[in-house]
Amino acid sequence: MLPVYLIPYVLIGTFLYSVTKDGLEYASPPVFMEMRYLLSGIILFAITRKIIINKDIFLLSLFTSTSTALWSYGLLYVPPSESAVLSYTMPLFAIPISFLVLRETPKVNEIAGIVVGFIGVLVYASSLTVSVIGGTLTVINAIFWALFSVYYRKLRDYDHLVVNSSQFLLGSVFFLLLIPFNYRLDLSTRFLLDFSYSTFLGGLVMFLLWNLMLSVEKVNKVVVLIFSIPVFSTLFDYFRGVIEVTPAVVGGMGIILSGLFISELGKERKRLGIQAKRK
Repeated sequence: MLPVYLIPYVLIGTFLYSVTKDGLEYASPPVFMEMRYLLSGIILFAITRKIIINKDIFLLSLFTSTSTALWSYGLLYVPPSESAVLSYTMPLFAIPISFLVLRETPKVNEIAGIVVGFIGVLVYASSLTVSVIGGTLTVINAIFWALFSVYYRKLRDYDHLVVNSSQFLLGSVFFLLLIPFNYRLDLSTRFLLDFSYSTFLGGLVMFLLWNLMLSVEKVNKVVVLIFSIPVFSTLFDYFRGVIEVTPAVVGGMGIILSGLFISELGKERKRLGIQAKRK
C-alpha cells in the first residue's frame, strides 16, 4: 500500500519547490499560505462536514503551519533545489522525536539509511553558497516538519480527511494573523497557475498522502524513503538552468540514493527469508 501513496507524493514534491518559489514572486508568504490552507480546508470540510479541535490537533496545526511559514520564507532566499536539500535534514530530527513521543524504536537499517542519506545531504550542501537567513529558516522548518510527521502518526486512528481539514482550517487562522505584517498580492495568471499547483497538488493532496503514509508505516520507515525528492528537484533545477551540477552535488545525490537502498535492505532480507521458509 505504501508505494501507492509514495510515488505520487515524490512526483508532486519534485516540482513543488520551484512552483511555490515562483508563486511567492506574486504574493507574500502569509497571503500565499493563508489562501492555500483556507481553500484546502474548505474543500475537505465540504467532504467531511466535520472538524476536530483537541490538544493533539491543535499541536499538529501549530507544527504544520509553523513549518510551512518557515519553509516559505526560506524559499525567498534560496533556490528551490537547495530548499529541498536543506528541508530533507528532517529525517534526522524525526528519529529521536518519534522515539520520545511514540516510543517507536528504529531498525538498524533505517538508522543507517537515514545517517547515510544525511551525509549525502551534507556533501551536497558543501558545494552551495547558501544564504544564512534562508538556510537557517529552512533547517528549522525541517524540525517542525519532523514534529508534525510524528503527530500524523500519533493520530493515525482518526479519520484522515477530518484531521487534514481541521489542520488546514486552524492553520489558516495562524496565517491570517500574520497578513497585516506582510501583505502583498498580484493576482496574475502566472500566480494563479502556481497557486493552483501548490494548493491542490502540493498542499491538499501531498498533506493527505503524507498523513496516509504515516498511518500505515512507522515514522522512521517513511521519512527515509522521501530522500529521493531533493535528488529529482535538483535534476529539475539543473535542466531549467537554475543551478550548476558540481561533483559534490553528484556525489551527494549518489550517497542519498545509497541511503535509500540501505534502508530497504532489511525489508528485502525479510522478504527473502519468508520465501525461503515457504520453499
